[in-house]
Amino acid sequence: MTVTEAMRVRRSVHFYDPAKEVSEGELQKLIKLSTMAPSSFNLNHWRFIVVREREGKEKLFAASLKQKHILDASVVLIVLGKIDAHKDVALFIEDWITKGYYPDDKHLRIVSEQFYGTNPTVQRDEAIRSTSIMVGMMMLVAVEMGLSTAAIIGFRPQKVIRDFAIPENYMPVMLLTVGHELKPMPARVIRLRYQDIVFKEKFGRRID
Repeated sequence: MTVTEAMRVRRSVHFYDPAKEVSEGELQKLIKLSTMAPSSFNLNHWRFIVVREREGKEKLFAASLKQKHILDASVVLIVLGKIDAHKDVALFIEDWITKGYYPDDKHLRIVSEQFYGTNPTVQRDEAIRSTSIMVGMMMLVAVEMGLSTAAIIGFRPQKVIRDFAIPENYMPVMLLTVGHELKPMPARVIRLRYQDIVFKEKFGRRID
């Protein structure tokens, strides 16, 4: 399957077969491939809580406006973004230098200590941004593997934080249901036209 084919096939699935499980091997493959996604300065902002048990799904169901596909999906991933991921830069410095990206650690430490370290807004934004890029890729990997997904942003984050003992330096970016589709979704809702979303050189100047 090509990326183009996966893009055309991918849907946000809300009807899962509760009798079909996603194996541990499948889940590991899904996460390992997806986390090859880019992240700001390779800080790997993402973390995952894997929820399979009914008790955990019930908590997420209650926190997310009672969206039933949370209960029926084989797995629900609580996808976290690490807000202070810049503090992990030391984990990657040697590899950056060894592979020839940087001659020394000067630039990386400036990024960590000044660009990120002094700006809480950037820290939070990048935890969301880098993690969201990864989830987009995860959806396509899932399609290639014969799995279905749906991203959920309609939930009460503070309840999820309390119920799943999430530390204060992490934030729940979204939930992702993973499983096997039970019945086809309706036809895809229309997208805006190319000429309505693309501008030439500056905002508002339409493409000819």
